[in-house]
Amino acid sequence: MHLSRNPARRRGFVVVATLSLIGGLLALPSAEADPAVTVKDVKNAFHQVEAMNEQVNQLGVQAKQTQAEIDDITGDIDHDLVAYTKQKNELSAAIVQQQMDAPLGPTVSLLNSSDPQEFLAGLGAVQALNSTRADALEQFGKTAKELKNRRAQLRDRKAELKAATKDAAAKRAEIRKKYDKAKAELATLTASQQALFDGGTTSLNFEPAASGRAKMAVNFALAQLGEPYSWGGTGPGSWDCSGLVMKAWAAAGISIPRVVGPQYAATQHISASQLQPGDLVFYSSMGHVGMYLGHGRVIHAPRPGRNVEITGLSGFSLFGRVG
Repeated sequence: MHLSRNPARRRGFVVVATLSLIGGLLALPSAEADPAVTVKDVKNAFHQVEAMNEQVNQLGVQAKQTQAEIDDITGDIDHDLVAYTKQKNELSAAIVQQQMDAPLGPTVSLLNSSDPQEFLAGLGAVQALNSTRADALEQFGKTAKELKNRRAQLRDRKAELKAATKDAAAKRAEIRKKYDKAKAELATLTASQQALFDGGTTSLNFEPAASGRAKMAVNFALAQLGEPYSWGGTGPGSWDCSGLVMKAWAAAGISIPRVVGPQYAATQHISASQLQPGDLVFYSSMGHVGMYLGHGRVIHAPRPGRNVEITGLSGFSLFGRVG
């Protein structure tokens, strides 16, 4: 091929060739696009993210429990240290006083006594003194051992807390990656598919037929409609699924666990036909929970990027009654 000697003309050829190449690349399908992704796939991806969030929530519960144990053990150590110091000082003072009164020991002073009664009385006093000191030494030994054990427990609990904190941080990073992937998959859906995926509403066209504490829990949950989802959210202002139902029932004066799995375990298990407003509804994976309102409607905190909303029973297959 004969190339032009004109530099401007050569540059023109290069530009045209480059644009042609770019155009060809743009015409190719994206390596990340996946036309086979379905609404079900995207839902499963977000469910995995939420299930991992509940694992992080459980680690948070364990971390709080461990911290409470650390606080208790620290208090015990402080208490034992006061007793340890007092007993040690008393024993030290007694030993010093004995050496000042009788450098060779209290028994030596009795050897020069010519009065048998005085000798026997003095010997009895020495024996009583030694017995008292033996008891004090034994108690001091117990206190020292207890203090040592408590300090070992404290080291163990601090190591557990450090490990749980590290594990939670790793899971949060993994959650972020999975969430970004789920969002990318969501973006590949058509507009109609995305509307189907995000089919929740913030309006309710009936009054839930709840009473007593259940009504209080339902009213609290409904008051949070439209507030954003956040990982680990327990309000006020933002929520995750288990945080919302926990605080709703707390507003009714009933304490339930923080995490989905333990929440289900703490309820009376019922069938779908027995559902009443205020009952909790769960995914079988224990990755999501909502509160039943009646007429097949559920209030829940769905996922990041969405707000507390009302949806149907689709996906909820396990049911529990609080109280």
